[in-house]
Amino acid sequence: MEQKMLRVYIFMLFLLSGKANMFAQIQLKSEYIAPSVYKDENGNKIGGEGNLQTFEGSVKLPLYIRKNANGRLTAWIVALGGTYASMKNKEMPSDFTEKELMNAQTGIMHLRPLNENWSILAILGAGMYTSDLNKLSGSSFLGQGGVLFIRHANKNLDWGAGIALNNVLGYPMVFPSLYLNWKIEGKYKFKLSMYNTFEAEISTRFSKSFCLGIHAESKGLMAAVEKNGSKKYFVMQYGYIGIQPEFRIGQYISIPIVGGIVASREAYFRSRTLKAFFSSKDNYPHFGVSPYFSIGIRYGL
Repeated sequence: MEQKMLRVYIFMLFLLSGKANMFAQIQLKSEYIAPSVYKDENGNKIGGEGNLQTFEGSVKLPLYIRKNANGRLTAWIVALGGTYASMKNKEMPSDFTEKELMNAQTGIMHLRPLNENWSILAILGAGMYTSDLNKLSGSSFLGQGGVLFIRHANKNLDWGAGIALNNVLGYPMVFPSLYLNWKIEGKYKFKLSMYNTFEAEISTRFSKSFCLGIHAESKGLMAAVEKNGSKKYFVMQYGYIGIQPEFRIGQYISIPIVGGIVASREAYFRSRTLKAFFSSKDNYPHFGVSPYFSIGIRYGL
């Protein structure tokens, strides 16, 4: 699996080295979460420990872009993304057999202004969510879509709401969806965003090629699995906070490095039923506090 991911990275680095469209956005990133003990929902140690290493990449390639007199964009964009996660676990509970996760998505996005203050964003795509590429089934593939109405409050703040559509339970379901993008640029940078993930950053620029700040993000992975003849999802959710030095190379390329901690990394199984989907707990089985490290390369972001 690592060799396959390496080929993907080489291909995306080739895109980085070429004369890509100035509006293209490409990102590669690798994370490492050090081993920590596994606990039940009550925080009791139940034996076992594990780490996590991820390799992820994403590409947004514009098919068409036009800017109107107000500076609002009309665009058609193809988006590709994927994450491969490898877990090295020891002495885990007998039903915890997952060692790797593969999440991949592809879709098309359409953005257009409705008036001076509002835009609409429509997304249609599909994804694959599995823990074993050799045992793919229909439940490993999900259709995804959504429509967002985005308010341009000022030059620093966009917010919006809409609906998201998927077949995570085997049939189409509609959910509310929220959008937030708040950022302030300059010597001091502030960023707060929420859509697919929650992300926050505060940083100071020391030169054209270096800035230093604090970065936090929440992330999630899942896979369709079968346990004791029952269809379930294996869910992993974690968030990190850390110090982020970022190096810029030219106008479009940057290399962010993060060193910090993961307070908790939830890892549990959830039944593929409507009742289970809408039920929630204060705590889930999870790995404890762990050191966190990541390095990435970004183009056009």
